[in-house]
Amino acid sequence: MQQPLLTRFLQSLGSDNAAVSDRQSNLFGRALADYRQAAVLLAVVWHHHEWQLLLTRRADTLRHHTGQIALAGGRRDPHDSSFTATALREAYEEIGTPPEIWQTFGEMPPRYTPSGYAVHAVPALAESLPALSINPQEVAEVFYVPLTVALNPKNYQTRTTLFQNQPRHTPVLPYGTYDIWGLTGLILFSAAERYQFFIKEHPII
Repeated sequence: MQQPLLTRFLQSLGSDNAAVSDRQSNLFGRALADYRQAAVLLAVVWHHHEWQLLLTRRADTLRHHTGQIALAGGRRDPHDSSFTATALREAYEEIGTPPEIWQTFGEMPPRYTPSGYAVHAVPALAESLPALSINPQEVAEVFYVPLTVALNPKNYQTRTTLFQNQPRHTPVLPYGTYDIWGLTGLILFSAAERYQFFIKEHPII
């Protein structure tokens, strides 16, 4: 995908044209006001001659979601001026990317977690990255998934889990040795759904 078209797609992720998975977002029985706010960076970078998504594997020493695949980000602090500010700050703290390297776009509709967070994914684009400085207390590994892989719904599987004895069907993206599921899988699958609508309106020749 050429960069101008990619930019238009990332802009579209923050529009009101929500994907099916966004409209069916599960509140897990909580009121909206009860959720703590968080933001993550849906980071698209030019890596190895193609556009790729930057993902992390959470450190094995963390108390929650140990070893899971994640987008860089975290809980919103009171001094953060926006969800974009939260995502950029957290990415800098976790993997050392300076905020100024990112071109950011409007955040996607929030996704809700069983642990009580409303998570806003902020699309971001970088043509190049500096040497990363990984915080080992939070991140065990950084890796990349080609954007063409992540935006193809056919690459996803469905996993059934239980929440309060009720089955939940969620998307999973297997990639190499990585199992991308949970909140990250939901966000990526939502982007893949939206991409299908986008390419109908902007055919790639």
